[in-house]
Amino acid sequence: MNQPKLSILICTINDRITSVPDILLPQIEEVCYIVSMQYTDDLFLEQIPSVLHERTDVHVYPYFGAGLSANRNHALKHCTTELAAIADDDVRYTGETLRAAIALASTHPEVDIFCLQVLKEDGSPIRSYAHHQFDYAHQPKGNYFVSYEIIIRTDAALPAFDVRFGLGTSFLGCGEEEVFLYQAHRHGASIKYFPQVLCSIPMTPTTGSQFFTNRKVRHAKGAVLYMMHGFLGSLLRITITAFRLPSKVSRLSFWWDMFLGIRYIWQNPLNEGVADDIPLDFQPIDITKLP
Repeated sequence: MNQPKLSILICTINDRITSVPDILLPQIEEVCYIVSMQYTDDLFLEQIPSVLHERTDVHVYPYFGAGLSANRNHALKHCTTELAAIADDDVRYTGETLRAAIALASTHPEVDIFCLQVLKEDGSPIRSYAHHQFDYAHQPKGNYFVSYEIIIRTDAALPAFDVRFGLGTSFLGCGEEEVFLYQAHRHGASIKYFPQVLCSIPMTPTTGSQFFTNRKVRHAKGAVLYMMHGFLGSLLRITITAFRLPSKVSRLSFWWDMFLGIRYIWQNPLNEGVADDIPLDFQPIDITKLP
């Protein structure tokens, strides 16, 4: 059997490990699965389905702790294939879309990160996608990408996911994909969108859509803006965002929540010292050199 070309990185936590077999396809020569299982109690290790140990194309790596970004970095550390798809534990792939993604990467060796399309369970797109390919630097206004739309080339010098952001963190409940792509772009990675389907996923509300109901999302909004636009630029943007909010919400309270996200990044740098006012205040981590 040839060496697989694409790893599906499945990040899960505790008893959600029991749903992982639903993602697996009949074995495909070019594809393998890296399952990074965070757990908060040893009892959850007993719930790992036996099929995950029986299949030769599935590799399970338990990891004591929490935090989605840390979980993704753990999966990347164990990835040995040239390509990696960043999966949620409820996505669904087909052999056809995975082979097409591998072919796309072969056709475009100059691209480090591929951003593709995702469908709902009924076959319709999860949102309106452009019909033409484009570079990340020239993406349409308001466009964004989430983790399960992304395939990365693992030999590229890319940042790790910033562990201050994402589900399971204490303060910043989302935003890890935006920071990851922005840092990768700032450090020269080639990032392109292609109008090609990668997977499907149940259409449940994303964490980022909970801006009005979740303070951690508002914190993350301010923090992401700080990472991308620096201190003054982020202050201006959270002020504009708050001003445009419906009058029925407390604009000052929402502004304050976003400001707390800015302050959190300032007070919790990834490296020693104090963050400064440049848009990208921390050096990214090469995923090939993660400890």
